[in-house]
Amino acid sequence: MSQSYIIEVGDDQVGLVLRDSGESEFRFHAASSAYLPLDGRRFASAALAEKAARAHRAQALSRRTQPQHLRSVEL
Repeated sequence: MSQSYIIEVGDDQVGLVLRDSGESEFRFHAASSAYLPLDGRRFASAALAEKAARAHRAQALSRRTQPQHLRSVEL
């Protein structure tokens, strides 16, 4: 039997994690394009997936509030 949990950050449903029977880890499925970097990642628990989603959001918000001249440039 599989297990699944909705991952929420604030009031937003950002993805879900699914663990198929016989699997030891949960796989993250992004429900929002903002969380695509986490899509497909595996986590030992739903709580760790939620923690990663919260960290991803915090990182994205800090990038948004950083002045343009301080942002790193990707080559």
